[in-house]
Amino acid sequence: MSVRKAAATVAALVAATLALTAGCSTGGDKQNGSEESHHGGRPGASAPASPGREPPPPRDGQERQTEDKATPKVPRAQLTPGTGSFTKKEKEYLVGRVPEGLEPATVLEAGRTACARLRTTAEASRKDAISALKAGEIDNAGPAVEHLCPKFKPLLKAAGKK
Repeated sequence: MSVRKAAATVAALVAATLALTAGCSTGGDKQNGSEESHHGGRPGASAPASPGREPPPPRDGQERQTEDKATPKVPRAQLTPGTGSFTKKEKEYLVGRVPEGLEPATVLEAGRTACARLRTTAEASRKDAISALKAGEIDNAGPAVEHLCPKFKPLLKAAGKK
């Protein structure tokens, strides 16, 4: 095979590869500071929601309800961890939140995660923390702040949640 035929073959393969992958951008790529994707200047389309995936936070700023109201909850007297014990504040947080069949420590961990996310965001920017609370981006933030991390009550109040 001559050098010209080899170069032509390579060029054809490169062109074919580029043509096949042209629509494979994730939409999150940025080029020259632009937030538009590689689709002719059009923003990338969102993928359709998949079954089993959590929906985005509601636009009205309210926290989404992840548990069905009809689900029976573990009574206060049965809220015990596998090892050790819950503090009074932890137990107050758990009352009415732990569905039967779920470990209370799992629900408590979700509350602690909300506090940790709020703490991290507030350390970076108080304004961003308030915005995240307003937008409902931190699940269970209201109850978690009320019982587990009350030092963030001013942020909750500034967000209009309490």
